[in-house]
Amino acid sequence: MVIKEMRKLKIGYWPLSPNFNSAGDRRRLVFWAKSRGHSIVSDLSQNVDVIVASENSDFNSKYLTKTRVPIIFDLIDAYLSPLNSVDDIARGLAKRISGQISGEFKPFSHHIRDFCILANSVVCSSVEQEELIRCYNSNTHVILDSHDELPFIDPATRFSRSEGLRRILWEGQPATIRGVKIISVALENLSRDISFELDFVTDVKYFEFLNKFVKRDTLKLLERDLGHIASLSNIIPWSPHNLAKSAMSCNLAVIPLDISVPIQRLKPENRMLIMWRLGIPCLTSPSPAYVRVAQQSGVNSICENLDDWSAKINRLLNDSQFAKREILAGQNYLRDNHNQDKLLKKWDLAFESVVG
Repeated sequence: MVIKEMRKLKIGYWPLSPNFNSAGDRRRLVFWAKSRGHSIVSDLSQNVDVIVASENSDFNSKYLTKTRVPIIFDLIDAYLSPLNSVDDIARGLAKRISGQISGEFKPFSHHIRDFCILANSVVCSSVEQEELIRCYNSNTHVILDSHDELPFIDPATRFSRSEGLRRILWEGQPATIRGVKIISVALENLSRDISFELDFVTDVKYFEFLNKFVKRDTLKLLERDLGHIASLSNIIPWSPHNLAKSAMSCNLAVIPLDISVPIQRLKPENRMLIMWRLGIPCLTSPSPAYVRVAQQSGVNSICENLDDWSAKINRLLNDSQFAKREILAGQNYLRDNHNQDKLLKKWDLAFESVVG
């Protein structure tokens, strides 16, 4: 059987970052386009074959509302499920005042909903998000991030030490770092029996609103949430190199989330998969995506309460054989379910559904 190769496309893209260098750009559309030989332009006035809009788009722009070019909406985060109506209105108002979105004022989730209806296809990052989006667009595709910028580390090279100073890794953007407050008591109790440090691979500074307003210091945030445990924290500027280096020196990773917040509860499993790729065991809160992947892979990574966090952190820090088994199970899952070929084919299908 001969498979017809898609023609090379010129893609108009409204990106998350000006130079396509944010993770949401480079690990998603940019990864696929480079791999398949398609070109991307951010000038939507040019003649293009298809337009990809991001969450940072002006959904009322003439380039999106009056075009005859097919549109794919890459909706990474669960903005269809706002924290509450006040937060939703405030986000929509802030985007209107800042000039990111023109035209009629709406709560932000209404912009997202209406653009899901307008788009020819929607790409999201979890099956949980897909269930919500399908109410507004039946041509929906679930595609996780590519993590090929990070090495696939063999766990056999690790866990040789069972005593001395231990290291616990947290990785991500400051927007989710406040989840560590949930496990602060467990960490404080742990510090009485085990010497450890916390490595936070993240941005040293961050913007509190819309990624552009009110700059804050990440360490100050940790000091507020962790109390004296914050003195055990190291802030390491995020880069693929720094993340891989930190993972090699850490014993385990933690991903605590405030799952009472919808946008946190509906996060995809990307961060767990990254930790497994880097050869490090990982403990998480019971979000739907993490529970689903833990069950499918057979790992014991879900922490339902503080007692769970304490017991499982202790076991991973003290039982290297158990830690290795957890990583091997996770990496087997990656090989079967999250490889480059599968990701590329999912993007192929999303584009073929609108450009033929």
